Amino acid sequence: MFYLDEQLNRYYVGRAFSYGQLNFTKAGANHDNFVSLGFTPVEVQPRPDDRFYIVGNVNNDGTYNYEPRDWAQLKTNFIEQLKTRALSILERTNWYVIAHAELGEEIPSEVQAFRMAVRSAWSSHKALLEGAYSLEDLKAAVEAPSTFPVEEV
Repeated sequence: MFYLDEQLNRYYVGRAFSYGQLNFTKAGANHDNFVSLGFTPVEVQPRPDDRFYIVGNVNNDGTYNYEPRDWAQLKTNFIEQLKTRALSILERTNWYVIAHAELGEEIPSEVQAFRMAVRSAWSSHKALLEGAYSLEDLKAAVEAPSTFPVEEV
């Protein structure tokens, strides 16, 4: 929150300031003094999500200046992040696959099931992202609950 005077200067609670011939300490920079000076309180609105928007400064009405990022590039980036996450999860069990390839050792069925669940989650979430054809669709796909398995094998 901040306060505006008639010349649209901003004042903040707890920040020393001068107004006209008056000087106020940090303690004097409070709601009651701002209101008594005729300042207008301005509630700052929630900041747009930086993942989806290029966010600028706060306007005098408490809103932000912002513009949407290129959603096609965002889609590519989010798919790459999802792939990295899937590979990171699979990495814990890669040694089973390597032992199978190099030594012919059996991969336990629970490890196979875990790896298939990770690939399935990756595939379904990737399809959500690929199906996004607007920034709003992409936001919904990114914010969709993860279906990656969380249990260790």
